[in-house]
Amino acid sequence: MAAENVLATQVTIGMLASGFLQFLKTQKWLPFINQNSGKINHAILLITSAAGAVGVNFAWNASAHSLTITGLTFWGIAAALWIWAKQWSVQFLVHRGVFGPVAVNGVAPHPLAVPAAAPTPEVK
Repeated sequence: MAAENVLATQVTIGMLASGFLQFLKTQKWLPFINQNSGKINHAILLITSAAGAVGVNFAWNASAHSLTITGLTFWGIAAALWIWAKQWSVQFLVHRGVFGPVAVNGVAPHPLAVPAAAPTPEVK
């Protein structure tokens, strides 16, 4: 039962993060994130998969003016990297399966470019 919950959670987080990336690709106010911005798109998937997988905890104690950070042991970091790799793989596969490729090769037109008008035929 626990394995099914973990898989369902990873797929759900992958779907949310992939949907977020797809949403960003369609926004006019972010012209540098589009179908052709492969490096940025993969960076967004890496960041969102880390946010969904890495568990570094912190606690602020205002009266003692101290910040306690836990989960940074060698084995804690190794486990976090393993979980991050699994989560990125799930997000990548979910994105490809639901939305298509993360990026399309080719040169995208400049986001502020105005399409040229069709040439008028010459009258003879």
